[in-house]
Formats: sequence, structure tokens, C-alpha cells
Amino acid sequence: MRQAAQFGLQVLNTQFPTRNFRADNTRIIAVGISNGGGAVLRAAEHDDALLDAVVAGEPNVYVDAPGSRALYDYATLAARLMPCALLDLDDLPQPPMTDALRAMGTQRCAALKARGELHGDDLTAQAREARALLHAAGFDDHALRSGATSTGFDLWRSVAAAYASAYGRYRFGQHPCGFDYAALDAEGTPRAVDVAERALWWSDASGIPPGNGIALRDSQRAGEDPDLPGLDCLRSLWEGDSESARHVREGIAATRAALPREHLPMIIVHGRDDGLIPMAFSSTPYVQMLRAAGRDVTYWQVTDAQHFDAFLAFPDYARRYVPLLPQVHAALDAVWAHLENPAVALPADAVLSPTHGKAD
Repeated sequence: MRQAAQFGLQVLNTQFPTRNFRADNTRIIAVGISNGGGAVLRAAEHDDALLDAVVAGEPNVYVDAPGSRALYDYATLAARLMPCALLDLDDLPQPPMTDALRAMGTQRCAALKARGELHGDDLTAQAREARALLHAAGFDDHALRSGATSTGFDLWRSVAAAYASAYGRYRFGQHPCGFDYAALDAEGTPRAVDVAERALWWSDASGIPPGNGIALRDSQRAGEDPDLPGLDCLRSLWEGDSESARHVREGIAATRAALPREHLPMIIVHGRDDGLIPMAFSSTPYVQMLRAAGRDVTYWQVTDAQHFDAFLAFPDYARRYVPLLPQVHAALDAVWAHLENPAVALPADAVLSPTHGKAD
């Protein structure tokens, strides 16, 4: 984020060489969502006054405070338990398709029962137990129901596989759990990709495969629930004591956020129904850390907002949820007004319940 601000100043000076844009004569507001939201909060820690204000939407932020959990921790937990737990909830958003979710969950409940991790005698009891375990870990039903998206689209496993490699600083082909990426042909055999395909990755891909023709391959697939061995390995990197686990946890610890610069205007906006970055693990403990240190921050919680505004293109999501981004824009307007005239106070904490954007 700081590099982006510095690059922005460089571009301005290139385009307008007579103006001499610097941090002390140019207003710089750092704004981002998700990982970008976490990035702007980390950039806020520096004392050099590069930033004039910060707006963070649904930030992926990890702090040393009660309730905070690293994304890798809860993603690997959810990847194992959520398919089963979702069977204990009704009225899940679609897509993903309910039948596919139920098949996945039934398979996972049976596998965890066979291992002795669940103890219920039937599917209903097993799903209820898995849901209770996630409740005990800090997930509420808002996050679980919205988390059906991350479960059905295999996002938990995708995030965990990618982040394990990044946190552990592993080289290409050295993933600690044997995951890799490849473009596959119709028979599932790795194939070469051309320049046009690679160009589309930058414009169309999410940045976390699978997608756009790139598959996530798991060398440990086996058994009645073939994804479970690989998920066990990913989870062991958080809970275990292997050299690989220590490398991954060291990388995660390095992402832990500290206090921002004093007197920096800040607004944090988070959806109450966020199932990928639940605010109970991220924004709420971050705000509590700031308040305990006597720092000012505005915290907006948005009801009926989940993590992916793009999914509101699906009719069922449009019926259930509102977009978060308009509230991030409103926060940006608010800090701009405050910077223009310090007599205009930053807004107070609020639980926002917008109806615009929500289909009837």
C-alpha cells in the first residue's frame, strides 16, 4: 500500500513535472477491501505521515487481541468442518447448488465420524455437532450461512493451499502438502498455455486458483473423502510441530498488525454476514485493540452484507444481501469531508441497515 502511494506520487510528477507532488502537499487516503483492507491498516502503522486517512472494508487483519484468528487458522478449520456443519442449516444461498453441498457434507460427516472426530449416530447429529464446533471456534450462523459460498466453490481449500505456500516462503514445486497448479486438457493431463491465456489471467482471474483454466492439484487425494487427507495436511501446518508448520506459522506471525499512527482518521466497514472474513475474527478485535490503546476509529457494521459484492449478480444473493462497496464509498466521502474541514467530525460507530441494492 505504501508503495502504491509512492508510485502514485511518482506518476503525478511524471505527468505534471512542474507541480512537485509530495506527501506533504498531496492528500493521500488509503482505501482497500479484503486483503487490500488489511494492507491499508498495516500501512497505517508507519509514523512518516505519508497517509492522511484510512478506509478499510472487510479487512483481512490479524492482531494480538482476544477473538482474533488468522485467516489460515479458520480457513483450514472451516475447510474440514463446514461441509458437514452446513447440513444443520436450512435456506442456504444459491449458488452453489444445494444438492452438491449436501453430497459433499454427507461425505465429510461420514469421514469425520469414522475417524472419531464426530460422535453422532446419524447424519443429523453429526452435522449438529460440526456446527457446534464451529460456533465454539467463533463462527456465528450469519458467517456459516454465507460461508456456504466459500464451501461450495472450494474457496477454503484454495485459500489455504495458496497461503501455506506464501506464508512458508516455499519455492515453485515445493509446496509442503504437495499441492500444485496446472492447466489441464480434457483428459486431466497438464498442458502448455499460450500467451493469450496467460494475458487473461491478469484481467479475469481472482488471483487464487482454481479458475480461468488453472486447476488446483492435490497429490494426497485418496479414500471415500478424497479431499480430506490434503486438508488434514494443511491444518497440521497450523496445529503441528513440523519444520514446515513452524515456517508457515512464522510467516503468519509476521502479518500480525500493530497500532496505527496516532491521530490518523480511520473508518472500518465490515459486513455482518461476511462468511469469508468474519468480522468477529478481524475487524472487531482490531477495533477493540485500538480502543484499549486509546486510539480513535469509526466502526461501521453493515447488516445483510457478505464478502462478495460480485455475487449479487445471482438473483438469490440479490434477494438476501446488500452490497458493501457503497458504504465504503460513503466512508471515503466522510474522511474527505473531515480532511477538507476538521470542524466536520468523523462519523460515529454505527450498525447500518441499507435497503438499496437489495432485491424485493
